[in-house]
Amino acid sequence: MNNKLKLATMDFSKEIAKWTMWYLPVMAVIYILVSLFVNETEVNEMSFYAMASSANRIFMLVAGILAVFTFLELAISLGLTRKTFLNAMILTGGVVTIGLAVVTWILSLILGMMPWFGDGITAADTAAGPLVHIISHLMTAYVFFLAGFIISIGFYRGFLGGMIAIVLSLGITIAIDAMWTFQTAGTVFNMEMGEYGSSNLLLTIIFSILLILFTIAVLQSLIRSVPVKVK
Repeated sequence: MNNKLKLATMDFSKEIAKWTMWYLPVMAVIYILVSLFVNETEVNEMSFYAMASSANRIFMLVAGILAVFTFLELAISLGLTRKTFLNAMILTGGVVTIGLAVVTWILSLILGMMPWFGDGITAADTAAGPLVHIISHLMTAYVFFLAGFIISIGFYRGFLGGMIAIVLSLGITIAIDAMWTFQTAGTVFNMEMGEYGSSNLLLTIIFSILLILFTIAVLQSLIRSVPVKVK
């Protein structure tokens, strides 16, 4: 990793980490209010980690969209190439995904020590263990970040490019979500497909990595000719 790439990754990660400082407190307040005032066993037993997992994916999608509009022109004006910017963002997505998951787990652990809130990793009792849910959380959140990146790059190329990018990103996010929903719950699009995909964990991870590589390849293709106005 060259020095420019390292510094850019650190700077981008710090800036996006600041966005989580308003997101996570809001999410925690929502969780506390729901847990205290919704009198349903399934909700009352749900941990903060379980509730925040889905919300974290949406946050990463939005972060991916905003990252390009926030940092691309600045990065180019500071002398970074489009390739270096993209590579820094790919690494940043991984750093933020892991960091967000860790902080979410710590908050969940703290809240779980109190009698009013649930604990654990999963939203309900499933055959898939906590480790599978953690891998699912990390994989899906990271892909959602990359999908958001595709959307913003698409709109940099014009309205039509943005619409095509939305359709492509939707397909990517549906694919990763379907794979890991089957892996953790045995359902695809709410249809029962089996107990759960425990025997296919390695295969699911491989397909997820291939999907990530495909998404990165799309981004590499798109960013080469993206128009940037340097002020």
